[in-house]
Amino acid sequence: MDQHTLSRIDRAVADNIKDIQRSFGTQAGLVQDFIVFISHRLKTDLFGYTRFTLQDFCKQTGRNRQDLALLCADFVSGKFAAPVIEGFAFQTVFDYGLYSMMERNIIFSSRYEVREKDSVLVMHSFSILKDLRLNFVRGIKEQKVYEVRLSDELLQGFLSRYYTVNTESYKLVGKGRGGDSRKKLLLYLSKLSHVVQTSGHLETVVPLDRLCEFADITDVRPAHKKQNLVRVLNHLIVVGKFGFKYVFTSRNGYMVTLAFEPTLSRRLLQNEHNFYHRLLSGLRSVFDTQKVQSSGSFDKDPFQAWLVDSFADVEVKAQILAKAYYAGLGIEISFAHAISLIRSGTLFK
Repeated sequence: MDQHTLSRIDRAVADNIKDIQRSFGTQAGLVQDFIVFISHRLKTDLFGYTRFTLQDFCKQTGRNRQDLALLCADFVSGKFAAPVIEGFAFQTVFDYGLYSMMERNIIFSSRYEVREKDSVLVMHSFSILKDLRLNFVRGIKEQKVYEVRLSDELLQGFLSRYYTVNTESYKLVGKGRGGDSRKKLLLYLSKLSHVVQTSGHLETVVPLDRLCEFADITDVRPAHKKQNLVRVLNHLIVVGKFGFKYVFTSRNGYMVTLAFEPTLSRRLLQNEHNFYHRLLSGLRSVFDTQKVQSSGSFDKDPFQAWLVDSFADVEVKAQILAKAYYAGLGIEISFAHAISLIRSGTLFK
């Protein structure tokens, strides 16, 4: 598998996919897509705001650009008024989705605990976006360029608690009718694949009803339920190119044995984890020690403000980045190259 198609999704999100639906309603599919999209971009956009266009978003998620550029139906009907900030109306499907992720959190239906070394983090809600900027590129039909900064929760989840997901498969299964439901099931299967493969196994057994729940299959008759699940699973294999096989069993009712293809290199995953862990822990240590004050010192999170400031302590950041490259990935980069990466707001070129 091409390592560039592998991304990460925060376990707090993947373990609570159904809470996205409850928290965001009709926007849930778009919100889920955005989390997958932005998590993939975060692999390279750590030293700056993540910049993208609507076309970038659609290209990676399989969404239809025209659908997202439409005005929200509630605003067209006059049922609600679009929110306006500094003269800009967030009235398209995509713009209002971004606004909603700034305004609302994913509210977990039950207490969610994350164990980190000797501590337990208890989460009741999950925020997605901290900051959003809009730029208009004149001469290109006023093309909108979005710049976002992620929440602390999403950034921490990317670094320390995550499952891997194949972004190419995610995009492919999302195209066409029923795409949002297939994407939800794919995320659940990605979670299972990550868990069993990192534990040294390739198979697991799950209830048929659980798979149907993620795929939004609501048939009452078991035969119909099984028939529709087969159709969705085959779609993930054939169209999505997601590597797994399945067998139905009758043990304790309908159960499904899932066998995943060995796609994850534990060594590569560990190297990548070490790289990001060393990089962020080193940056955080320097920031806390020096009590750095940046141009964003009035920011609610001065560390992130310092991190995305490409002019603040560039030499120090470059030293830490170069060390993380060598210690985590076994690659030597020059000090000048490390500086150029930070200046450009990326991690890799």
